[in-house]
Amino acid sequence: MSNSIDRMELPQLYDENKMVLMVVNPHTIFLYWELAFSQSQAVQDHQLIVRLFEQPPEQKLHEQPRLVTSVVLPPFTTNWYFNELQPDHHYRADIGWEHNSVFYSLIKSNIVNVPPAEPPGITSQAKWRSVEQVQLHKTITTPTVRSVETINELVEQMSFYMGIHEKSKGV
Repeated sequence: MSNSIDRMELPQLYDENKMVLMVVNPHTIFLYWELAFSQSQAVQDHQLIVRLFEQPPEQKLHEQPRLVTSVVLPPFTTNWYFNELQPDHHYRADIGWEHNSVFYSLIKSNIVNVPPAEPPGITSQAKWRSVEQVQLHKTITTPTVRSVETINELVEQMSFYMGIHEKSKGV
């Protein structure tokens, strides 16, 4: 039984309409797709086009997506890279064909959020200080620490910080 499983291979195609957009880095996304056999037969006489759209931010959902690029696909293409994109933007892709200046969409991808080019809060300019400034800063901000001389002093300090106070005798 295990010998037959070891020889099994994954299929090259799954005969389904699927389109997935993935982020590669802040300036590049990768798109791959599969059209079901019946779908690919139906559009075999058309030149397929992939279109990439920039989606509006969530707070501006009433705006229409902006067309970033449109690419006429070579025959038998099943994936595409989009480069030189704007970081920190949302993108979606469509595949279809044009006829009489009307685009007919076959399948749409998921929406991806391309990350920012730099982590938030990082400035591109480093703030350099001289050794003297660093040493001066250390002496100003470093608290003086007094060593505890006896166990009794340590217990008294811990009691104070823990909120345990001895009541004065004779009160």
